[in-house]
Amino acid sequence: MENQNNLQLEWKKPEEVMQLHRLKMKKRALQARMNNAHVNRKNLELKPTQKSNSIDSNQCANQKRKNPFSKNETCKMLNITPADVETSNDNTLFELLKIKVAKVNEMNNSIPNYPLTFSDAFLNLEINKDILNLEALKGEKYIPIDWTLKTKMRFMSPKPFPWNCKLKTSEEASGTTGFVRCLDISEQHSTLDTSPNARLHQCCLIWQHPSLPWLELFPRSTGKVSATLVSNSMIINNMFIKEALYKEWSESFRSLFHLLRARQCPYFYVCTNNFTVLFRAAGICGISEAHALLTPTTRGFRQSLKQEVCTFFIEIEYTMPLRKDSKRRSDVTDSGCDTVDSIASNTTFSYTENQNLDDEDDETQDEWLQSLGVENSEIRKINNSQTRMTLERQTEIDNMKESLIFVKGVEAQALFNFLINCKSAITTTGPLAGVPPTLLSPVAFHGATLKPIKVKESIVRVDNERYFSMELKGPLLPHVLPLLCSLMKSSQLEQYSASCAGLQSTTSFSAMKNNFEEMESGNVPKIPENVFGKENLSDCGFNSELLKDFCSPDPTHINIIENIKFSNNLYTWS
Repeated sequence: MENQNNLQLEWKKPEEVMQLHRLKMKKRALQARMNNAHVNRKNLELKPTQKSNSIDSNQCANQKRKNPFSKNETCKMLNITPADVETSNDNTLFELLKIKVAKVNEMNNSIPNYPLTFSDAFLNLEINKDILNLEALKGEKYIPIDWTLKTKMRFMSPKPFPWNCKLKTSEEASGTTGFVRCLDISEQHSTLDTSPNARLHQCCLIWQHPSLPWLELFPRSTGKVSATLVSNSMIINNMFIKEALYKEWSESFRSLFHLLRARQCPYFYVCTNNFTVLFRAAGICGISEAHALLTPTTRGFRQSLKQEVCTFFIEIEYTMPLRKDSKRRSDVTDSGCDTVDSIASNTTFSYTENQNLDDEDDETQDEWLQSLGVENSEIRKINNSQTRMTLERQTEIDNMKESLIFVKGVEAQALFNFLINCKSAITTTGPLAGVPPTLLSPVAFHGATLKPIKVKESIVRVDNERYFSMELKGPLLPHVLPLLCSLMKSSQLEQYSASCAGLQSTTSFSAMKNNFEEMESGNVPKIPENVFGKENLSDCGFNSELLKDFCSPDPTHINIIENIKFSNNLYTWS
């Protein structure tokens, strides 16, 4: 037992062993430094012409190795000043780091002709750190206009929103009054409530026709059938109800279109089961005439549009701006449409002109084949195969974004007349049979119903972080997102993000960014905004800042927005 106790006393911990080892190493280093302290200083003053073999080998063994980076010794040997050495070394480092000395000199605020050093450069970089950070930020100060019809929108913020869903009587009344009368309650001096709750309620209202509480009229989908929609059979089987609905809808549609022509309505949508039409007033997007976009279309619909108009002896011309391929000789029969390439060359074809050209071409080809001795049966087969190939090319873009058609001016009036008498706009089957198309507008019109957008607030957690969420559901028109973002900015909300869900069939409205007046004239606008359009649309219900964005002819101000973020007073989107 005594031997074991003695062994335990002799044992040492690893830390103690390493401490003794480090102490020994320090002693050895100190001893080596003391041995090398006696150096012959005379050998450092050798002339440059003397050779190294004249140095005694024994003295070299005891001499301390010279530091090649020492400023004083190097300067004595080369007869230069320390400032020159520092500048030379800094220039070498600048070259190795691929930094232009001239560029850094511009940032140097020190005395002119002073030698540039790394210490001065890094000092100036620290001073200008805020400027460099501002240059690195990416984003824009404006929000692009997205003409896609949105169905849902969700805002998320790390800080609580300045409003809540529980509206007081005065807040609801002021928000409704401001929306109906098209007042900006945040700027005008009145007795209306200007709280964030009242302004939020004003942004979440819309005018709609028709309004049938037992039917969901947006989004319109024929395949969406539920038990509550079966009761719609009363409309299908009752001719009196169908005619009353159609008559009321025609009056509302006519009233809304007249407001658009008078420039007291900036835009409105016509939603059917098969297609959607966007009517825009003159001045919107820098186009000087009232115009309309319709998507998606099929060859049958384009043919019916052409035939319907021709029965009234009116020629209609429309373009398909998203169609990439240029018009071919055999493709001129496709509803008399023009592509962007044909517009640039100032070539437009009406239906009757195209039909005459096709008839002449067919007669010329048949006569040429007969002169070669080809039988009539073979000529018919060739013509049938050509017709089939032409139809296949025409139907390739059906129900796609490339099938979008654009009309303006007189053709927009003709499209209105066609839609108000179009039988295919009202479906005859499904839960929405006999129900006229849905009209959506930011301003009031005859027969319109004031509909609120559903708003829901909650708190969610993402990656163990708490966020405040606000979800909007319903028909969300293009002006809703800019108004909500402006409201949040005025409420000093520093950071937030938003995600949007829209109707895929209406994304082609935002894909068409071209200004057709510029394409036809070949000129680029010299002013960034349409001043006359803003003045003429001053009574359309939008404030001056929002109207400026809607009237801008800049194609970069139109974009499809799925996600948008606000930070550092800048917007980024994707």
